[in-house]
Amino acid sequence: MSYECPTHEELVGDALLRLMSDLSEDCWCAGWMTDLEFTLWEAMRTGGRELGWGGIGDRDLARLKHLHELAGGWWIWDKGETGNRFVTTEEWLAILAERRKQVPVAEGCSKADSNSLS
Repeated sequence: MSYECPTHEELVGDALLRLMSDLSEDCWCAGWMTDLEFTLWEAMRTGGRELGWGGIGDRDLARLKHLHELAGGWWIWDKGETGNRFVTTEEWLAILAERRKQVPVAEGCSKADSNSLS
């Protein structure tokens, strides 16, 4: 049996996936809560909030942002595939824009706020 050494990008992407899943477990006791990718993105963008049965601390929010930037993308749940799928930041922002057309912007949040990355 041979082993191919993973790339730095693969390792970072795997770390991002693990963190996202761990936060889902911590907040909802679910390996991947419905719409987790959107909820965590919004928490990361706005500086966090109480979620589920707990909250996401500043350290985890910073780790999410850092891993996202290093990986150059975000994990999504792909209903048509077998589950989690990594997408580039460009693909993710397109998915997010499409979703925002379907789901109204949260009250108290302007469209300009909802389009910012940070």
